[in-house]
Amino acid sequence: MQQLTASSVHFDNYLALLKGFDPAVEGMIVFDHEGGFAWQDKGNVLKPDVVMPRLKSFNDGDHDNELTSLEDGSNLELVNLRNQHGEVALTLCLYLGATDKTVQAVAANEKIAMLNEFLLTDYEQSQALASKEDELNHMTDELTRRYEELNLIYKAEDQALNIYHGRELLRQLVMNTSRFLNVDILFLYIAGKNIAMHKFKNDNPLFESDKLFDYLRDSVYPFLETEQQSLVINHVEDARKFNFTRNTPYKHVVSPVVNAENQVIGLLAIASQNFSVDFSNSDRNLLDVMSKKASKIAQSHFDPLTGLENSNSFELIIKDLLKQSWGTDVNHAIANVDIDRMAVVNDISGRDAGDQLIKQVGQKLAGMVRSRDVVARIGSDKFGVLLENCDLPTAQIVMKKISHAVSSIDFEWDGKTHEVSVSIGIAPVSADTQSVTSLMNAAETARNVSKERGRNTIHVLDLEDSNLLERKEQIRWVGQIQSALRDDQLILFAQLIKPLKTKTDKPHYEILVRMQDDDGGVIPPGKFLPAAESFYLMSSIDYWVIGKTFSELAEYKQNSGQTCQVSINLSGQSLNDPVGFAAYIGNKLEEHQLDARDICFEITESAAIANIDDARFFIDQVGTYGCRFSLDDFGTGLSSFAYLKNLKVNFLKIDGSFVTDICTDPVCESMVGAINQVGHAMKLQTVAEFVENDAIAQKLNEIGVDYGQGYGLGKPAPLAEILSSLPSTKSKSA
Repeated sequence: MQQLTASSVHFDNYLALLKGFDPAVEGMIVFDHEGGFAWQDKGNVLKPDVVMPRLKSFNDGDHDNELTSLEDGSNLELVNLRNQHGEVALTLCLYLGATDKTVQAVAANEKIAMLNEFLLTDYEQSQALASKEDELNHMTDELTRRYEELNLIYKAEDQALNIYHGRELLRQLVMNTSRFLNVDILFLYIAGKNIAMHKFKNDNPLFESDKLFDYLRDSVYPFLETEQQSLVINHVEDARKFNFTRNTPYKHVVSPVVNAENQVIGLLAIASQNFSVDFSNSDRNLLDVMSKKASKIAQSHFDPLTGLENSNSFELIIKDLLKQSWGTDVNHAIANVDIDRMAVVNDISGRDAGDQLIKQVGQKLAGMVRSRDVVARIGSDKFGVLLENCDLPTAQIVMKKISHAVSSIDFEWDGKTHEVSVSIGIAPVSADTQSVTSLMNAAETARNVSKERGRNTIHVLDLEDSNLLERKEQIRWVGQIQSALRDDQLILFAQLIKPLKTKTDKPHYEILVRMQDDDGGVIPPGKFLPAAESFYLMSSIDYWVIGKTFSELAEYKQNSGQTCQVSINLSGQSLNDPVGFAAYIGNKLEEHQLDARDICFEITESAAIANIDDARFFIDQVGTYGCRFSLDDFGTGLSSFAYLKNLKVNFLKIDGSFVTDICTDPVCESMVGAINQVGHAMKLQTVAEFVENDAIAQKLNEIGVDYGQGYGLGKPAPLAEILSSLPSTKSKSA
């Protein structure tokens, strides 16, 4: 019921009449049927808090009139006015003032009794009007509430379409939900993502938020995980229905937050003090809508395995930071962190072990940075770390501590212990940073340098380094190479390796790589491969080439019933991870059901010598699959023959610098002859590069070289075109 006010009943007019009937009346205070203060005349010096104790004693009795003296000599008369049902509707407290005469009860006056009857009638009519007004106000409030709910829903939907990162979207969701709901506090808790946000109404410092949060986390969240339903708890009895043993002094509504598999991963809750109005089903319905928004944000912006923000959200965070940094002197740092030897863990202990290791490393990273910093999972076994307001020297110190902490992880799975380490690349974020892409590329490049140096190391990429300034053109290619790998814009070409003496059953081709530009043109390898070498992207290219080649060979075999032989170039950078790289090749051979004997890998002599132990291990491991190997550019090293006996290769590829002038330079002819002779003595087949014409081919045939390759025998062409031109046993049988 709406509280009675002077505007609903004109008590001042009744007081004037009372004073006219009995001059002893100097003032009046009115209380409603519940003992609540309703009205007091402006000139009355009597305070309600003085009257309240006497009013309580009066109401405890069974009479309707009481005259009592106050300490200052004045008098107070309490009068109950009852309705037709005999219920007390109003209590009048009449202040009679100080007098030497004997005071008579005002209520004894018949005129006063009639006046009281009029006052009571007026009050009851006002009560009826107030009830109707309450009903209209309730309808208006409900319509307004529905409008606000609808507005909030659409506002949240609009936010989901904006380009905010995950935590900012969730923060806005909390703020908007709190703004439209009349609650004391709102909680958002997502367990696996280290998210716990709250918003107080008017920042109430007396609200026991810790107690409420502990209750929600320890009692309500386990219930939601099992039952997957929202709750409305207004009273103790409501909590008992759900077997909640812990008590909370607050009314609350809780709705689950779920992942893509509809598993509960958190909760959204609103709460108010126990003296507040009960929560309704409308409150629950609205909270359900907002928890669905929170679920959508969590699924779109956070990694399901580690709970960290994903690569998309990480890039949005960096984008926001770049906007803030432009034109300022504030510097930040970004780190690219790669778990070493993940392929070994996956191959030996399985994918579940690999996932567990990724989670542990992610937790270690997140636990060692400040709350303002961001850790995200940006690849299968890669993390991004953004350190705000942090220069490069400090960033290096932080990442060294992180590297040491990761190395201390004692990771064991099914009785097998794995050594854990990370390779880290660090790049600066400053006002000069042009784009998120260039920054991510810089950090990845620095991490590749760390990998190249033997893993478990840190490399800081200083963009002012003189060596890098000299390679601006190569830096420009880095982003294009990574985009080409990501968007599948590399193209496979192939060139025939032709037998010079005897024919073979299967054609043999060397696989070459090109890049496609934005206009559909072909970019030659000499344009981008030097940059890939300098910025340690060759391993990524090798992985792509192998995967794509195997896929096309499998398709050719399925369509034609035929097979061919190919040679695939490998870089020295790929040999830095011989175990993981060998495992990848084995998995791809099994996936595409290819004959390993049709696959030959070419390793340059210089790369093999520089990584002799890794090269030997890799050749031995992949050789067990049945693959063959060719030592490329043989003859250019000073120790070629000494190292040759340590590597189990099948072919020697004679460097083209000796072959080009073989018809005019006796020294070149002697070198080719010597290499060919040594190769045959070791039961290896020989291949000559740069066979540009028939004369060179004839000379090589006279020397006894087994194979030739060059424009005089066949020019490079797209692999898909070559395979489509080869004969098909299926077409013949048809």
